[in-house]
Amino acid sequence: MNQNTEQLRTDPIGRLLFKLSLPAMIGMLVTALYNIIDTIFVARGIGATAVAAIGIAFPIQMILMAVSSAVGLGGASISSRKLGKGDDAGAAVTFLNVLVLVGVFAAFAVSSAFFMLDDILKVFGATSAIMELSRQYLSVVLISSPFFMFTLAASAMVRAEGQAPYQMKVMLTTVVVNLVTTPLFIFTFGWGIYGAAWSTALAQVVGSVLMLRFFFAKNRRTDLDFQWRKFRLRFGELKEIMAIGSSSFIMMVSQSILFVAVNVMLGTYGGTEELAIFAIINKFMALVGMPIMGIVQGMQPIVGYNFGAKQFDRMRETIWTAMRAGIAIAVIIWLTLQLIPEQLMRMFTTDANLIAGGVTAIHVLFAVSFLPSVQMLVNGIYQSLGKARVAMFLSLSRQTLYTIPLVFILPNFLGVFGVWLAFPIADAMTFLTAVGMAVWDRKLLFRPSEDEIEAKATNL
Repeated sequence: MNQNTEQLRTDPIGRLLFKLSLPAMIGMLVTALYNIIDTIFVARGIGATAVAAIGIAFPIQMILMAVSSAVGLGGASISSRKLGKGDDAGAAVTFLNVLVLVGVFAAFAVSSAFFMLDDILKVFGATSAIMELSRQYLSVVLISSPFFMFTLAASAMVRAEGQAPYQMKVMLTTVVVNLVTTPLFIFTFGWGIYGAAWSTALAQVVGSVLMLRFFFAKNRRTDLDFQWRKFRLRFGELKEIMAIGSSSFIMMVSQSILFVAVNVMLGTYGGTEELAIFAIINKFMALVGMPIMGIVQGMQPIVGYNFGAKQFDRMRETIWTAMRAGIAIAVIIWLTLQLIPEQLMRMFTTDANLIAGGVTAIHVLFAVSFLPSVQMLVNGIYQSLGKARVAMFLSLSRQTLYTIPLVFILPNFLGVFGVWLAFPIADAMTFLTAVGMAVWDRKLLFRPSEDEIEAKATNL
């Protein structure tokens, strides 16, 4: 047993969760802030039309992210449990199977997107005013997407080994690359939206190189035993990886479909201004969710490992600690959005109409945005335990079952305001669903350890 996985068995839960979550939280927060700053550069350097164009292109990127994240999370869940049982060689084989899956999906998805790019953009809500800008942006970003997909999948495996700080360093490095090159390419070189695209592509390539170095360089950082000659594709394990990761995949694809639905309805009942507002608000939606995902990512290896090691008391303590921390952070972010929406919009634009519309949208859309943090945490627990069907249902609940239907229904009666109102209603429904599932499965999620059962029996 190596020192990276030994900490999952023995370290105090509060300190361990903080240690594993903080790098992921910092990395994701910085990424969210980067997306905000990057959008500010685009808005100030090119204009609101370019912001709307990138917003239309974002769902396609989300689908590619969904594939790689799902495969990575599925592989990480299996690896965590194998590491908990002391099977380091088996965990290494799982990672190699993850790489094969990501490579196949990347080749198929990117080539398909190139062949049908214009048709996809039209379906995703691109109007004639922003079609060309969206095409220019995506034509570059798609080239670098396989590198990004590898980085996302490999990041999950890094976390499974308890090496979250390295993942944070990779994310911070890519953010720095992007923040330096975006204004350089847009303002200094005058490349316009191509500058934003090439900046993103360069950062994605840098991230993948750093991940390759972690696993495969001579001075590699991992303790996984890669026995290349013994490697074989394990189709049963590939199926399990996809089954476990399917909940994450469906959640992210559902979010992509949700963005498409919102863009279509905003295009129908509003126009370019409303599309630009939503493209800006998208960045704050990430700001709400990413810190919680950081806690989820720190929690998952601890839960998965201790479930495999049958240390259910540690698993239970991890869940409660993560819940308290996640809800507290979600409330702080919610208060910030509700108290200073005008100041947030002024970072992007000086247009009075755009600011007024954005303030209204932020107040309504984020009215109860702290509630879905519970759903994200409960879903992460089920993923860690390999409960793919339950995790899939929870992933479907927020976007697919609740928000998307409401986005299509409410605007017919309330116009653009109905699009914004769909989100808080769905958030409340999602919260009730997650709490109900956790209560129903409380014997699994909060089960006593064998020592606790024995002690209770002795007292009786």
